[in-house]
Amino acid sequence: MRIAVFIGTRAELIGMASFLREVEKNTETELIFTHTGQHYDQTMYENVLKDLGLRSPDYSLSCGNMGYNKQISGIISQIDDILEKADPDFVFVQGNVISSFSAAIAASMRFVPVGHIESGYRSLRDLHSDVRRKVIEMCSVLFFPVCHTAYLNLLEECYDPSCIYYLGDPLVDALLHYKKIADEGGLKGVRLPDDRPIVTIAVRLPWNIGTQDALGRIVKTAGDLEEYNVVMLLHPNTRKHLLKFDLMDKLQLFQHVHLIDPLAYTDFLRLMKNSHVIVTDSGGPQKESAILETPCVTLSDSTYYVDTIKNGWNRLLGKSPDPDVLVSTIRSITPGRRIINPLNDGRSSKRIIEKVVELFSQGKLDISPQVSKTCFYTHLTAFPQGFMGMRTKATSRAEGAVQAMYDEGGDMVLDPTKARIIRAFGPIDTEKET
Repeated sequence: MRIAVFIGTRAELIGMASFLREVEKNTETELIFTHTGQHYDQTMYENVLKDLGLRSPDYSLSCGNMGYNKQISGIISQIDDILEKADPDFVFVQGNVISSFSAAIAASMRFVPVGHIESGYRSLRDLHSDVRRKVIEMCSVLFFPVCHTAYLNLLEECYDPSCIYYLGDPLVDALLHYKKIADEGGLKGVRLPDDRPIVTIAVRLPWNIGTQDALGRIVKTAGDLEEYNVVMLLHPNTRKHLLKFDLMDKLQLFQHVHLIDPLAYTDFLRLMKNSHVIVTDSGGPQKESAILETPCVTLSDSTYYVDTIKNGWNRLLGKSPDPDVLVSTIRSITPGRRIINPLNDGRSSKRIIEKVVELFSQGKLDISPQVSKTCFYTHLTAFPQGFMGMRTKATSRAEGAVQAMYDEGGDMVLDPTKARIIRAFGPIDTEKET
């Protein structure tokens, strides 16, 4: 079975590193690996490949450093040529980035089945991200959500449960693999003068660095945290804007602030693990820090990683927050509660690949749309005489497949006698109450 994987960003390379290795290890699969060039800093890209121990891609495109629409059309056109030449049996994409969006469209137009890793996430605020993810899902035949919330989102939107496989998160596989390497050594890439707690700042998105006022807020925050060693990673865009707005010299005056270039992934994991808190606007570190049990402050209005918020590891503070609010949040932040998930065992990638190979061998990879036309998702409350639906006062009986059950406290249970909330997919028979 020939499996094509299309990747375009540093975050995807990290999140799919273990997945790529598992495709190559499987004796029934052949990997066709393409890097689209969406992130166009060649040095960062080459360093990431080397750090992760990944082989060079079979195809490397040059679609970076251009406007969104031109980038999308360029990637689609070049991926179409690759699909014609390589003739894969299946295409995997991850997340909602432009590369995944473009690859899913190109593959579906050539009637190549698509599997979407990280399907089902919804920010509900970031229009571009949500649109891209939903378009990818419309092009996909199999869905691989990486958390229970995303799994339920797909059910609520009436995707056929038989096409949804919640088998774990390949990013966690990568984190657990590289964490072992990170644990073997001390803190690298950062020289600190004393043992004050570490605050790591890694921001790169336009709303936090794109104007002098926004980036000035970050600089002031760093300067005010004198009781910490503040380690600030200089993404190429962050460095460029610090110089553009004449803020670099001001930042360098603070002796407790340490400016460093982006780290190798293993070194970054080591830094996150040793930090008191990480301040970021990127997606990956929000999830990684929660697993490493380091509190995180996210400078954005939305996040896909709702579980990190629910479990107390992540604080959503909004775009370009007031420095005093950010400093106060950092000083008062406390650890959350441990996230226990049996699927976070480092074998998610293996399970996903084995499932696709199984379906392929059975001839079940169909390119028809996977939105159910006959069934629907419902949310029911359990009572002694039956179930009560959200949109009806009639006592109801669930005829479809029960997807999840929750007790009075909202925790998932497997025992039906303890269930108070039922989530079911399928037809519902109702009878009038007497």
